[in-house]
Amino acid sequence: MDNQLMQQVISEVLRDADLRSQDIPAIDLYLDQILSLVADNRAKASAYYQDKPLTKTMVNNYSKDGLIKPVKGKKYAKEHIVQMLLVYALKSSMSIGEIKRILTGVDELEDFEDKDLIACYDRYLDHKDDVRALSRDVVDRLLTEQELSIEDDRDFLVFLLSLVALSSYTNGMARALIAARYPDPELLERERRERAEEEKAREKEERKQEKEKKKKDKDKDKEKEKDKDSVDGEPQQAIEDDVGAKTE
Repeated sequence: MDNQLMQQVISEVLRDADLRSQDIPAIDLYLDQILSLVADNRAKASAYYQDKPLTKTMVNNYSKDGLIKPVKGKKYAKEHIVQMLLVYALKSSMSIGEIKRILTGVDELEDFEDKDLIACYDRYLDHKDDVRALSRDVVDRLLTEQELSIEDDRDFLVFLLSLVALSSYTNGMARALIAARYPDPELLERERRERAEEEKAREKEERKQEKEKKKKDKDKDKEKEKDKDSVDGEPQQAIEDDVGAKTE
C-alpha cells in the first residue's frame, strides 16, 4: 500500500452521512418513514457504512430499554428521531447502560427540554466535522513523528497498532468520563452493600477483639488476686508454725 491509496481509504472512511435536524420533517412520522429517511441519507455515505442500517428491531429495542421516550400512538416526533440517531451513533462504542445514563443524565437537568436535545445534536454534528479533519491530522502525525513508511510491512503493522491504541484510549476516556459523571446506580448500590458488609465485618472483629481483651484482663485480675492471697497467707502460717514450735 502506498500513501496515495492509504489517503483514499481514509477519505472513504471519513465520508459518512449525518441526518441533521433541519432535514427531519416537523410532522410526526411512522417508523417505516423514519427508516426510509435515514436509509436515503445514509446512501450518500461511503460503502463502509452501507451494511450498518437502522432497523425496526433496533428501534424497538431502544424503546424497550428506555432509550427513547414513549410515543403517543404509532408516530414519532422529531425529538424521538434525534434520540434514535444519538443511540445509533453511540451504540458501536458504548453499552446500552452507558447510553441510557448519558441521555437520562441530561434529560433530568433542570429546564432541559426536547429542543435542547435537538440543539445538542446539531452542535455535535458541527463538532464532528472538525473531528474528521482532526482524525486525518492524527494519522499524518503518527506516520511522520514515528518516521513510519506506509509501504514497509513492518512499519505498517506498527502504524495499525498505533491506530488501534489511539481508538482504545479515546474510547476508554469516554467511558471513564461517563462513569464519573453519570455513575451506574447498580454499581453504586453494589459498592454501598460491599462497604456495609465490610463495616459490619470490621465491627464484628472489633467486638471479638474487645471481648478477648476483657477476658484476658479478667484472667490477669484473677491471677493477681490469687497471687495476693498466696503472699498474704504465708506470714500468718509462719507465725503459727513458730508458736507451735515454742510451745513444744
